Amino acid sequence: MPAKKSKGVSEEANRPYSANDISSQLHGKVSPNQAKKILNDLADDGRIQRKANGKQQIFYANQSDIEVPSIEEAEEEEEKIKELEERVDALKSNNKSLAGRLQGLNSALTDDQMRERISKLSNEIKENDERLEHLRSGEVISPEEKAKIETEHAAMLKHWKARKRMFKNISDAISENYPGKMKDLFADIGVETDEDVGADTAIIAAK
Repeated sequence: MPAKKSKGVSEEANRPYSANDISSQLHGKVSPNQAKKILNDLADDGRIQRKANGKQQIFYANQSDIEVPSIEEAEEEEEKIKELEERVDALKSNNKSLAGRLQGLNSALTDDQMRERISKLSNEIKENDERLEHLRSGEVISPEEKAKIETEHAAMLKHWKARKRMFKNISDAISENYPGKMKDLFADIGVETDEDVGADTAIIAAK
């Protein structure tokens, strides 16, 4: 049995092996000295080839025993390898995409934090909008104060839109695998969208 395993290792890899290599490949089940004796016996019987490499002997399978594939078989194997490489590339690309989405979800605000932030920004925008509308009605203010108010309004609106985009990205990612309707999910967890409260950034921005 050790002789059969030793011969099998040499033929399977089809490359030169030393006695130490064979012992290592068989996970120590055969000692280097035993492997050397077995390999020499196989070489003496002509079942494998032996060659001196300095003070060390190396052994390799008889090349005449190695089945050479036909051109058609070789081309078929190359095609299989190409298909497998393409699958590996596709899996790597998909894994990279999923890792990016996971990182984005992990860095996003929690539902409670997002609801609190949206509520705060909505109130601030509403207050600034009311103040801006009051000022636009005709009361005279300094150009500096007017510019400051409009700048703050634009900044708040920008934050609102950014948070809305972030929320949409998260809800889109969840909806891909969520079996029900997102509207029902929002109702269950207490999420109110801009549409639910009649808020429209386009209208506010145009004021």
